[in-house]
Amino acid sequence: MGTGYKIKICGIKDLATLELCVDLQVDFVGLNFSPRSPRCITQETAETLLPLRKKTGFPKLVFLFFENSVSEIQTLSTRFQPDLVQLIRGDKFLTKELWDNLTEKKSLLPAIRIQEKVMSDEDLEPKSDLVILDSYHKDLGGGSGHSFPWEYVTSVKRPFLLAGGITPENVKTAIETVHPYGIDVASGVETNGKKDPNKIKTLVQNVRTL
Repeated sequence: MGTGYKIKICGIKDLATLELCVDLQVDFVGLNFSPRSPRCITQETAETLLPLRKKTGFPKLVFLFFENSVSEIQTLSTRFQPDLVQLIRGDKFLTKELWDNLTEKKSLLPAIRIQEKVMSDEDLEPKSDLVILDSYHKDLGGGSGHSFPWEYVTSVKRPFLLAGGITPENVKTAIETVHPYGIDVASGVETNGKKDPNKIKTLVQNVRTL
């Protein structure tokens, strides 16, 4: 378990979903603090979720920010010490100083919204060990539920998580087409805007049987 293609479940808002992800031994769990997202949580909610981090085998913890203030990013990151901080390239609220500082500390997980074929891995934040390649939506940092043309990234060699419209039904095709390091899923394991335990279980099973 936990080998092969990596799995990130993002936008977790409740303890039951987080516990399920721990039990299924997913590789990354994401908490979303973006005011633009329907999956946004508060610091108070994070306080109720993160005592679970003491549990053996807890996944790598990722905090997602989009159009948050730099001070808020710094405050929440200092308070909770996530393993990785996911920022979206092109976020108008970000500063180069913050981006470079997190890159240097190896705690930045950059998300890049793909709009055209990637011609060189050098365009994909080569100073970071891992990136997220996601679909583009002008008002959202991610979690739109829409995929981008996977042929845009079939020549990418560096490690990346494929995001954007990944579901239990299409995850095998996505992986077999793109051969990513792993996948990043938010809306694809939801029903009526809430995380669906059966969809999460099915997605994990479908990835693990590849």
